[in-house]
Order: sequence, then C-alpha cells, then structure tokens
Amino acid sequence: MVVRRLTEAQGERVRALGRRARWVDGVDPLNEEAYRSLGDGSALHLLTVDGDRVVGYLNYSARFATAQLVVDPERRRSGIATDLWTQRPADPNLGMWAFGNLPAAQGFAAAQRLRPERELLMMSRPLTDLPAGDVPPEVELRAFRPTDADELLALNATAFADHPEQGQLDHAGLAARMGEPWFDPEGLIVAFDAEGMVGFHWTKQADATTGEVYVIAVAPRSQGRGYGKVLLTAGMSHLATQGLPTVELYVDTADQTAVRMYQRAGFVTVHRDVRYRPIQEQE
Repeated sequence: MVVRRLTEAQGERVRALGRRARWVDGVDPLNEEAYRSLGDGSALHLLTVDGDRVVGYLNYSARFATAQLVVDPERRRSGIATDLWTQRPADPNLGMWAFGNLPAAQGFAAAQRLRPERELLMMSRPLTDLPAGDVPPEVELRAFRPTDADELLALNATAFADHPEQGQLDHAGLAARMGEPWFDPEGLIVAFDAEGMVGFHWTKQADATTGEVYVIAVAPRSQGRGYGKVLLTAGMSHLATQGLPTVELYVDTADQTAVRMYQRAGFVTVHRDVRYRPIQEQE
C-alpha cells in the first residue's frame, strides 16, 4: 500500500510499529523527520498491512532523498523489507538510514548492494561534573525570543551550509519544532557579540531522564574562539537544572572538530547510525 497522506489511525499504527521495534532493538527505527511526516504529507509512505496491524513500513522523503525502513520484529525474515524496498520510488540519489546499524540492517544492505555513505554518532554523558564554560566578556548568553527567529535562521543556514538536513531549516520548520510539546524557549540559548548573533545551543528534553544537545551552531565568522564549548556547557547546565541525569547528542563523523569537542567534554559513543546508498555500476 502506497499512501501520500496517512490517516490518523494509520499514523498511530506506524508509531506502534516503531515502538515494537524500539523495544526489541533498543533503538528507534525512525527519526524525528519521519515521525513528523506521518501527519503533514511531506513524505511518501509504503505500508505492509496484516489486518489492522502495520507490519512493515518504508518512509520516503524526496526532499532529503532518504528512505527509512522498519519491519515488525515478529515478521522479520519473511521478505517484507525486500518487498518494500523493491516498491521504493525510482530516485537515483536515494539512500537508506540504518539507525544503530544493527547486524540485520548490515545484512539487508549487503543483499541489496548498498554501501555506507555517511555515519552519525550517538554520544552520551552524565549531567554531572560539567566542564568549565566561562563566558567571554564580549559575549552575552540569553534565552531565545521570537524576534530572534530571522537572525537564528540566517546563522543556521551559514553554519550548516553543507549539511543536507539541518541547513534547510526555514521559518515553517522552525515554527513546527517550536510547536512540539518538548519546546522550551529557556532551553534555546542564543549568543550575541557587538555584531549580532554568534551562535546558539538548542537543547531538548528527549524523555523523562534524558536531555539532548539538539543543535549547536556557531557563526563562521566566530569559529575558533571556543564559543562552541561555551554554548555546549551552558546548554548542559540548563538541562542539569531540569533534574535530568543524562544528556545525549548526534554528530556527523565528517565533522571531526565537533566530535573532538564532544569527546573532550566527556561524551562517549553509544551507537552509530549509517546512511547507505546503492552501489553504482562503475564502483
């Protein structure tokens, strides 16, 4: 079944499938963008249905040329994943995310002649013994205000110019995220100097016990001044005041400067997410 816009009942059945897979695998099979697309029509949905139960699901985002695929743990190794992948849109740039890069996902990728293209680290640390983050005298830190939106989006665009997802954040995307139940303006910390915004740290409460370094951005004009560390510590301190014992984050392995900053701040790698893409004939 191919659906452009899911009904509310279909969306809930996909979420239930995600919960069943997460319970067994220890990692969510779909990311935030995929879950948001269940109700907003921004993705194409391929479903395998058994009665009133969704047992297989492929989410295709044309905007990011990305597929996400999950099969009910009780129905794996029955050809559902292969059938869904075979029905995928004919997009030569299409890649597939494997969250946690579990052995089953690696086997599926090999069988479908997919190769790793990109890797994200999920890192974590306790919200205790936080590193020092003295704020330079030329910098002011404060909570986000609605009047900061244009400046934040402009900084985000320059800071993530080479990032295929975060760099595309616009007013609609910003408003959608700020409309989520977890949004806390006090947890979106912005930094200014005499010339304007130099960075921000958007924190998030992922669940009852875990905070998240959702986004950290530093303006290109201010790189190399240690502002990333200052913003990181400020955000972690805010999360600690919420009574959360742990903080996590995702970082692209291509950004080794950020990886090293997080390692120096005490973060350790918990798991790896891999984006696969089809092997081209000339490879």
